[in-house]
Amino acid sequence: MDVTKLVKNDWYFIDNGFGLMRAKLLESPKQGRGFKKAVLMDVRGSEIGMFDDMGSVYVTNIVRPEGNPIPHAAFS
Repeated sequence: MDVTKLVKNDWYFIDNGFGLMRAKLLESPKQGRGFKKAVLMDVRGSEIGMFDDMGSVYVTNIVRPEGNPIPHAAFS
């Protein structure tokens, strides 16, 4: 997903190797004149049988916004 379209406090689907799960963006991806490569997110792992956790997520692992009906394969 394009880092310039990320919005703080919005929900996104991420794929970090365990499958698609929801995560809330907790910080702005902007940093000085550029953008961060990793952002702080609140990940809802309990939806796929894991633990809920907060931590850094690479921007390349963010697949799509939560309300976007386009399937995961279209972004691969």
